[in-house]
Amino acid sequence: MSVLTVLVNFKRAQDTVECVRSLLAARTPDVDITICDNASGDDSVPVLRGFLQSLAPEGVLDDAPDGCAAWVYEGVQGSAGCTNIVLCASRRNTGFAGGNNLAFRTATISRSYDYCWFLNNDTEVAADCLDVMLAKMKEDAAVGICGSTLIYAHDRRTVQTLGGCVYQPWSGMIREFAHGEPWPVQREHWPRDSELSYVSGASMLVSADFLKQVGLMAEDYFLYFEEVDWAMRARRKGFRLAYAPEAIVYHKEGAAIGTGKSVERSALAEYYGLRNKLRVTWRHFPYAFPSVWLLSWLQVARRLLRGQRERARLMSKVLVGSGRYQH
Repeated sequence: MSVLTVLVNFKRAQDTVECVRSLLAARTPDVDITICDNASGDDSVPVLRGFLQSLAPEGVLDDAPDGCAAWVYEGVQGSAGCTNIVLCASRRNTGFAGGNNLAFRTATISRSYDYCWFLNNDTEVAADCLDVMLAKMKEDAAVGICGSTLIYAHDRRTVQTLGGCVYQPWSGMIREFAHGEPWPVQREHWPRDSELSYVSGASMLVSADFLKQVGLMAEDYFLYFEEVDWAMRARRKGFRLAYAPEAIVYHKEGAAIGTGKSVERSALAEYYGLRNKLRVTWRHFPYAFPSVWLLSWLQVARRLLRGQRERARLMSKVLVGSGRYQH
């Protein structure tokens, strides 16, 4: 049984280094790693190459996909044996899904895998995390995506979410399971698999059969709501979602681009959050588009009340221009 772990780096090379170190300390054998630098434009690629060269000799991947350069590091020693690591450098930023998809395509040019773990680079994983997720996947062949318990890296006793979220189509609102509660959460409060609307994109283990039938993540979102889209496509193909409670991932959450949930969210986060909420609604829940559109104007009003005029103007432009998503 083979597993590919996919990481996307954007201007956070040290986070990626720490993530790779935690993966190398894991107990699961036959796990390769591929990293896509998503056109960071800083020193991320030299830093990552330097780190990987300290682990194994560097080779050039001659048949890398168009739009990227790639290097392979074979025989990297980890706790569970040797692994191969591929680093690809994209020439343009293709967003969350695009970076993950490019990394996957680069790593699978000459080898196939039974599972692929799409993992945020701003994470560190418990040594048995992947083992627990794989065991959950094996319980039912209909499981296409498995999530893990996300704990805040800055406070390793506080839950970000248990596996994933509930998505409310009529409002476009998202609720994370046990968000902010102390870990461990009592077993009776763990969400059932059927309660998951989608699995959190910070940690998604998917099967080869799922990828064959459903395909990779949709790249036109660029940032946010790819997981909702993927979950909806999965269900239409007969796949289920699952959650492995004892698979622990420590998450720094949105460090690179300001994607936190406070009023200090970056303009980038505001733009794509609203744009893609409308996009995923039109694509998968068209009956709810009018209510989501109207409720989104309340967000604009809140920004105005906070004195965030530029944010309000940006969001208004998204809402006024949202008609183009309807074709």
